[in-house]
Amino acid sequence: MRLYLVVAMLVLALAAFTQAQDAEATVEEKFAVFTNQMGEMGKKLADKAQTTFEDIRSSEFVASSQAWFEQQLEKMKQKIGEISQ
Repeated sequence: MRLYLVVAMLVLALAAFTQAQDAEATVEEKFAVFTNQMGEMGKKLADKAQTTFEDIRSSEFVASSQAWFEQQLEKMKQKIGEISQ
């Protein structure tokens, strides 16, 4: 009868050991999935930032502001040219 108890205990110990190994694999898998998710999130964030910067660059406000500054610069150059002559 003791032999049956020993065999039962060994089977239980083996089952617990294999489940512990499976749990370690799941932790590793969770970290791998987490790493992949963080990489994807970083890529999405970079894409959104790039799109936003392109939208800002091509916006009408930026274009009109740039034209205004260029006009003011030309006026200043003309005034400086008149003063130096």
